[in-house]
Amino acid sequence: MDRKRIGFIGFGEVGRTFSKEMTSRGAEVFYYDIVDKKPEEGIGFLPLPALIEACDIILSTVTTDLAQEVAQKAVSFLNSKKMYADMNSTSPSVKIRIAEIVRPSQAEFIEGAILSAIGEAGARATILVSGKEAESFSGVMNRFGLVNMKYLSPNIGDASRVKMVRSIFSKGVECLLLEMLIAGKRAGVGDYVWKDIVDFMTGHPFDKVAENWIKTHALACERRYHEMVQVVETLKELHVEPVMTRGTVDFFQRSRSLGFSRVFHTKPEHFWDVSNFMEEKLDDERK
Repeated sequence: MDRKRIGFIGFGEVGRTFSKEMTSRGAEVFYYDIVDKKPEEGIGFLPLPALIEACDIILSTVTTDLAQEVAQKAVSFLNSKKMYADMNSTSPSVKIRIAEIVRPSQAEFIEGAILSAIGEAGARATILVSGKEAESFSGVMNRFGLVNMKYLSPNIGDASRVKMVRSIFSKGVECLLLEMLIAGKRAGVGDYVWKDIVDFMTGHPFDKVAENWIKTHALACERRYHEMVQVVETLKELHVEPVMTRGTVDFFQRSRSLGFSRVFHTKPEHFWDVSNFMEEKLDDERK
C-alpha cells in the first residue's frame, strides 16, 4: 500500500498533532472542518468532496457524537480506491454501524482506537486498529510517524472493545482522584495525601499492588464496606458530593451479598479467581 495523500475530517488536537508528524515524514496532508481553523504550515484546507477525491486515506477525527453523521456525509464521495479510518472514541456497536454506513461505497473501513492522551503522547500515542486492511494501514501510518499504531484484528469492534473497557480504569481513576483532591483540600490534608499516594504508587510495582487489592477483596469486602460508609459520611461533612465514593460503597455492598466467605477462606492464589467468582455469581442472579 503506497499511499501518501492523507485527509483529516475534523482538525482538532488529534488531527493537528498527527498531521504535523505526517508532513514531516513526506505525506501530503489536507483537512476539512466545519469550524474555521487556523491552517498549519504545509497542510491545506479542502471542502469535504474535494478532500475525499484528493486523498487515498481519510481519517475521521471529529467529536464522538458526530462520528456517524460524518460517515453519512462522506460515503457518497468514497469509492473502492479509498480507505476510511474512524479514529473516534465510540462503542464497538457504533463502529460497526459506521462500517455499515461506509460499506456501500466499497471503500476499505478501518477502526481506530486511540489509547493514549494525545496532549501527553503526541504522535507517539498508542493506537489500536482493526479491519481487513488494518495491518497494512498500520504499516503506512507507522511509516508516516504514528509509530505506536498496532494492528489488533480483522474484526471491526475489537479495537473499541479494548478502548472502552480500558476507559473504565483510566477515566474512573481520573474522576476518583479529583474527588479525593477536593476532599483533601477541604480537609486541609490534600498535599499530604497526594504525596503519600504518589510515593506509594511510585515505590511499588502497579501489578503487585493491583493484584493484592483484587485478591484481598474476597476476604476484606465486609470490612472495606463499613470503612467506605464512614468515608461517605466524612465527605458529606466536608460538603463534597461523594459521586465516586458512593459507587464504591455500592460495589462493596454487592460483594457482601455474593458469599465470598463461603468460598474463600484464605487469600486466593490468582486475582482472576476473584473476578471469575463475581462474574459467575452475577450471571446466576440475572438468570
